Amino acid sequence: MQMLHIRLFIGIIGIIFFLATFEFIRKRHLREEYAILWLFTSSAVAVLSLWPGLINVLSEVTGLYYITAVLTIVFSFVIAVLMHYSIAISKIKEMNKELTQKCALLELRVKQLERGERTGDEVERATGLEPATSSLGSLHSTS
Repeated sequence: MQMLHIRLFIGIIGIIFFLATFEFIRKRHLREEYAILWLFTSSAVAVLSLWPGLINVLSEVTGLYYITAVLTIVFSFVIAVLMHYSIAISKIKEMNKELTQKCALLELRVKQLERGERTGDEVERATGLEPATSSLGSLHSTS
């Protein structure tokens, strides 16, 4: 009886995570490409906890009868998920750094123009941006 309560509790938690993932996607807190792993994981937890006979079927199909083999596969999956998110975060950090640098250089050019100074060719060459007269157009085209 106690085992049934634990399985139901874990199944309900899996369903809650599944629904919460959809809500995060709907509210644009989570992108679809990152949500796929969460949807898969939460649905697998819910299905396996609510239908424990399915675990026996999977053991027969895969030949994995020992808990250590299953734990190794689960651990490998978790490591793969963490690596995926580490790569995504690294790319975002690099893009954020580049955008911050470009924004600072654009602010410098705007201040120079407001003071009536002529922006130097070295600033334009360093930024890789178009001349100051058309910089607003280039900002709108990149967004």
